[in-house]
Amino acid sequence: MKLDNLKALEAFREIIRLGSATAAGRSLSLSQPAVSRLLGQFETELGFKLFHRSKGRLLPTSQALLLFEEVDLALQGVERINVLAQDIRQTNAGQLRVVAPPSFAEGPLVKLVASFLSLHPNIHINVDSRTRPTVMNLVATRTADCGFGKLPLDHPGIRLRPLISSPTVCVLPPAHRLSAGKRPIGARDLAGEPLILVGHRGGDTRMRIDQAFQQAGVRQTVRLEAHNVGAACALAAEGVGIAIVNELLSRHSLWTGVRIRRFAPTIEQEYVFMSSANVRETSLTEAFYEHCRASLGRRRSGSPPPQRG
Repeated sequence: MKLDNLKALEAFREIIRLGSATAAGRSLSLSQPAVSRLLGQFETELGFKLFHRSKGRLLPTSQALLLFEEVDLALQGVERINVLAQDIRQTNAGQLRVVAPPSFAEGPLVKLVASFLSLHPNIHINVDSRTRPTVMNLVATRTADCGFGKLPLDHPGIRLRPLISSPTVCVLPPAHRLSAGKRPIGARDLAGEPLILVGHRGGDTRMRIDQAFQQAGVRQTVRLEAHNVGAACALAAEGVGIAIVNELLSRHSLWTGVRIRRFAPTIEQEYVFMSSANVRETSLTEAFYEHCRASLGRRRSGSPPPQRG
């Protein structure tokens, strides 16, 4: 049997689902005579009746019920093909809505977006900078296609995929006594040194830094608290103090005239890619994730953090 008209299959499915050619026509944006004509063509092609009329309704025959599941599966397959084709088109010329916290949006995301656009010049990307709770909500509600954040994160509406694990580092002025060494800087090395810390005391990373000083028996000398890594690095460059920040974010926030040294003990921060848990990712979103993961992986596997001077 050869069926060239998918509309006939759609008409058959909708009549079974809704019980009449009139209702099926409304569902398919067709007139009732057009649906009846499609049904007649389908029955002629098959060689047997599919419905009988009872009290104004079209009731399926036993043969129609046998066909229904296969027809429904076939039409779902066609719908999946259409969705996939649309995804492929969007990967070459689509729109991507990206959201991230300010430090990430103004740091690593800049190069990630720029390099992705160089590979896909017809893509339009909208980048939004929001607080972490807002990032999660925008992704979960599909207001944004994807987002970035660091663990821990807890939201039932988002799907998390790993990007990169990034250590904590110290950013120092070049003339500082600790700037020339190679081994990691520990809490005891920082005893009495003016510190620049990022974030509030209740944050996960801040708590782990505080614990490192407590375990070393060293009292912190916090001279200044900054809201983002860029400000902390700029203040370190001005000689205000030593900034203890995330290495990934510091790469993109460094000012001329600073040195970077690893902080000990190692405090890793896990960065993740977010998408909605309620829908399948588009091919464009998937392509952007793979690009980000590969790009960040290459940077991590390369040389140690640069010494700017």
